[in-house]
Amino acid sequence: MWVYINYPNPHFTVHRDPSCRMIQMHGKPGQRVRRVTMYTLGDLLSEVIAGKIRFAAESGLNDLWVEIKLDTHDQEIGLVHVLQALLGRKYAPLAHAPIAEHC
Repeated sequence: MWVYINYPNPHFTVHRDPSCRMIQMHGKPGQRVRRVTMYTLGDLLSEVIAGKIRFAAESGLNDLWVEIKLDTHDQEIGLVHVLQALLGRKYAPLAHAPIAEHC
């Protein structure tokens, strides 16, 4: 699953199909991408809690793609909600941003 997080226009978009055109459209040079597996999940959560993953309304910090490969779809969607809760503590626009499934 791929998740796109946009800060200036706060929303989370979930993409289940890796061949989705929208994923390719956002593949701009310098795009921030994080890959999460069961082995790297703790690292990502630690970075988010420590404020090491930043957002701002400027190029390079305005969005983030997260590739999530956990054991089940429920775990992956659960992580999206946890990320929203954690990021929303520091970035209020993300706290109640819609989470939509695209494809």
